[in-house]
Amino acid sequence: MMDQAVERTIIHATTALCPQCLRELPATVYEEADGAVWMERTCPEHGELATRMWPDADHYRWLRSEAFAKVAPQNTTPVSGPCPFGCGTCGRHERRGTLLEIEVTRNCNLHCPVCFASAVGGEDDPSMEEISTMYDVIANAVGTDGAVQITGGEPTCRKDLPEIIALGRQKGFWGIEVNTNGLVIAARDGYLEELVAAGLTGVYLSFDGLTGDVYEATCGRDILDTKLKVIERCREVGVQVVLSVAVVAGSNDKQLGDLLRFSLDNADVVAGLALQPAFTSGRFEAKRAMPMSAGDVIFQLAEQSDGLIAPYDIWPLGCSNPLCDTGVFLVHGEAPEGVEAHPSGFYPATRAMTVEEYHAGYSPDSPQGSVFLDILAKRGVEVKSGLSIIVMNYMDAVSMDTQRLRECSMMVTVPDGRAIPFCSYHLTDAAGKRVYPPWCKEELA
Repeated sequence: MMDQAVERTIIHATTALCPQCLRELPATVYEEADGAVWMERTCPEHGELATRMWPDADHYRWLRSEAFAKVAPQNTTPVSGPCPFGCGTCGRHERRGTLLEIEVTRNCNLHCPVCFASAVGGEDDPSMEEISTMYDVIANAVGTDGAVQITGGEPTCRKDLPEIIALGRQKGFWGIEVNTNGLVIAARDGYLEELVAAGLTGVYLSFDGLTGDVYEATCGRDILDTKLKVIERCREVGVQVVLSVAVVAGSNDKQLGDLLRFSLDNADVVAGLALQPAFTSGRFEAKRAMPMSAGDVIFQLAEQSDGLIAPYDIWPLGCSNPLCDTGVFLVHGEAPEGVEAHPSGFYPATRAMTVEEYHAGYSPDSPQGSVFLDILAKRGVEVKSGLSIIVMNYMDAVSMDTQRLRECSMMVTVPDGRAIPFCSYHLTDAAGKRVYPPWCKEELA
């Protein structure tokens, strides 16, 4: 066991993984004397490990207390093994998918050091028939009312990307977003227009910072000008863009406030700012792991926001475990009575409603980035010029709480008809070996 001399207060029990063998183990989540939250487990073969999970125990407890009622998936597969094996989505899963991805390639025109996809070549990319099947998986899981994200690798490496988008629209999906690094969009005149004509409704752009050195660290070279050009192209074409930030401690975590202000200044085309602490897998010998958590991002964003946002302004989005998906909508306009005005001209929607009103107005059919927007629109609040902020807390073998995993609402579809929780699909052990090979086209080892 860990050194019991360390002062701690037990918060709850859960289950976690041994990063070496991925065995599911009983785990204890506790508060240390400094207020940080840790998760401890002991593998009979590989020993003990404690993982820092959250910077502030009171905030951790508050988020957990604000969990929404669970909406179970309608169609599940039989349970065939302990978490994280046998996903499908299996009958043990507790929440239905609300954001589903189709991974159309493993090929990429960048080799980013912090990419969770670990993209390699484009060999064995799914055929159009397999992609059609994956669209059908999504329709079967959640219907065609939700949004689909086309991802990779880098989707624009596929020459038939317009046809892939058009196929989704033909199947009745109203929202199709492409997760991209933007290199092809910036380089090819008319390319974005072609995607929009095919039915593209949004660009999910990796955008890690506002200085070249950040991209040298996260992408291997300075491509800031390319990113800015993509935003201008989206503005010209009239398609919204969400800026997706992989937050890396010591690299861009001090630019969260600048990214917020940039997004507000460009809110005519930037619809959202998605912040996600980078998660990794790899060999380690330490008995205590210190990954950056969504809680760290929330507190740093608040600290750097010039008073616009406080940590408790960011609420659970309701679609998954409250520690996994949180957010807030920043309304542009005159602050209502009782809400302090901010020089930016924006205010957090959560300061103009109670938690009870939020729960009462919540719709489980709202995509995770539209929860606040949909509630506000029903109340007659102008939302087109506002900004959604989402903080997502992906888990790897070091940080994975398998009870939280069973509440995952973000799924990756595969050609054999399954929808696999995002954090399971991308999971590797400490040696970098995947649990689920790309598209599950080969047997698990």
